[in-house]
Amino acid sequence: MNMSKLTRSFRIGEKIGFGFGLVGLIFLIVIWQYHDTLRQSLGDYQQLQNIFVAKKIDMLSIESSMRGARQAEKEFLLYRDEAFAGEVDRQLQQALLAAADLGRVDPESIHIADRITELLNIYQQKFQATVLDWRKMGLDHNSGLQGTFRNAAHELETMAGHFKVDRLYLQLLQIRRSEKDLGLRREEQYLAQVLDLIQEFERKTAEAQFEEGVKTRLFHEIGTYRETFKAYARTVLSDEDIHGGKGPFRQAAHRIEAILNSHHVPELANNILQLRRREKDYLLRHDKKYVDMALQELDRIHTRVEPSAISTEQKTHFLTLLKNYRRDFTALVEQNGHIDRMTGEMQRAVSEITLLVKENVATANQVMTRMEKEINLSSDQKERFLLWSVAVATLLGIIFAISITLRIVRPLRSMAGMLDQLAYEETTERLPFYPGARDEVNAMAGSVNTMADNKSRFIAWWKSSMREADACENLETVLKQTPDKPERDEAEREFRNALAARHELLFQQYHKLHVLNGAVIKQAEALQKEGHSGGIQISINTIRYSSHSMQNILEMVAFQENQKRPAV
Repeated sequence: MNMSKLTRSFRIGEKIGFGFGLVGLIFLIVIWQYHDTLRQSLGDYQQLQNIFVAKKIDMLSIESSMRGARQAEKEFLLYRDEAFAGEVDRQLQQALLAAADLGRVDPESIHIADRITELLNIYQQKFQATVLDWRKMGLDHNSGLQGTFRNAAHELETMAGHFKVDRLYLQLLQIRRSEKDLGLRREEQYLAQVLDLIQEFERKTAEAQFEEGVKTRLFHEIGTYRETFKAYARTVLSDEDIHGGKGPFRQAAHRIEAILNSHHVPELANNILQLRRREKDYLLRHDKKYVDMALQELDRIHTRVEPSAISTEQKTHFLTLLKNYRRDFTALVEQNGHIDRMTGEMQRAVSEITLLVKENVATANQVMTRMEKEINLSSDQKERFLLWSVAVATLLGIIFAISITLRIVRPLRSMAGMLDQLAYEETTERLPFYPGARDEVNAMAGSVNTMADNKSRFIAWWKSSMREADACENLETVLKQTPDKPERDEAEREFRNALAARHELLFQQYHKLHVLNGAVIKQAEALQKEGHSGGIQISINTIRYSSHSMQNILEMVAFQENQKRPAV
């Protein structure tokens, strides 16, 4: 009922426009829903791209930079090239930039980015400290502590070569043995053997690492020994008395032995070589047990040198070199220990960074997978909703179109049927008419109803006049022709009934005039209230129609009154 009242308040064009507008609005809502669905999906994927994918990219960038830094760090520790240290700094700068980008992704990443930045700074500080330690220790074997104790070791080796007389001492013993054999057996072969051994002794003396002054003394004494031994040999071979094998050659041999004893430290060269072996074992394997072995070798060398017969000046110089070597070697060991601690702290920082990166990448992957499923599920739901919306919009459009069409076509069909009836017969049916409605079909229905009312009134007035005329004529005929009272009473009764019907019809017309006059008054008051609104035309039409109707009724009444007088 409310819907019918609402539709009657619109004109036909407004109904059609409203119907198309409503259908268009429904489809606009569907299109808006489609674009909103698309926008939300794009927004979700954009969020996925801007947050979680960006977070994963930054994490992987940090991981890649740390991998490059670790590789450059290993190459620096392997080759001691400062170009690799610069590469470590470059990779760390890239990692710090990636961490800064990570902190700008979302609020949740700020804490992680700060922690990674802190660990990267720790790693950078420890690596820079490691580089400084290696500069102190020596980036190659000729610089730093390595160069210092290597030079000390070379000095020890060189000085130990001065005390390497074991071969010469053995050669001297062989010479003295052959010398005794010559005195005992008095055979010439022992003379040749002694001379060959003296020649070999001279060759070994020339190859020895003695100081030039020592070599000169040895060559002089061996020459003295050769000449005096030859004189002794001639005495022995001529079977003369040799006085127990004593002579100047013997004093020369004692002087040679004294020179050798003054430069003899047993197994010193071997101990030095063993020391260098333990030193290189430590540098190669970084095992502390080789440090203990090297220190033991130092103590062993000190023990051998301290009671030796070498000169005090040489002994003091050698022990000073030994002390410097111990100092530099222990400093290098301590520096290595500091480097190991720095390396351990770097490793812990890298391990924590790696753990943070792996955890956050795994979390990002899980969130991305979950969000992708949620986005796909939401998209499927919205797609189904959109399909249903299209179907409902299409159905509503059809329903509105049919409803508007029926509300226009049905009254027109009824109006056409009533006009057919009015054209050929009198009808008592009236079309539904709603006063105040703006519908053109409703206005047409009112006009058709007015036309039907006018036709009905005309026919009713015509029938009433004809009945009254017939009754009057019949009464006049009865009064003239017969004095019979019953027939006269019947004619009078019929005449009175005709007058009563005419009075009733006249009362109805007066009532209709009253209603029309009330409509005119009401519409006039409405015009005063409505001013310039769209309802003025309806009020004007209502006043005009009511005026015409009143004019028709008045003309009809006047006509009937004029016809009544001749009849009376």
